[in-house]
Amino acid sequence: MERINGETIAGAALALLGALFMFAAQMNTTWAAAVPAALVLIAVGIALVVLGRYTTKKSNRSHPHTEEHSHH
Repeated sequence: MERINGETIAGAALALLGALFMFAAQMNTTWAAAVPAALVLIAVGIALVVLGRYTTKKSNRSHPHTEEHSHH
């Protein structure tokens, strides 16, 4: 089973929030001013999901929070 890290969760949440802003802009003209912010949220969310997938694949062998560190 593959781990889901914080970047993936945060990215999905930001992309969903951006999608909700876009939906609100379709329903209400006041929200149309938030469309650029919604696009930025979606872009950052997608980037975080990609980063999370990359770091999950990169750290498949060892988990960074459970490794023993020799320098204390």
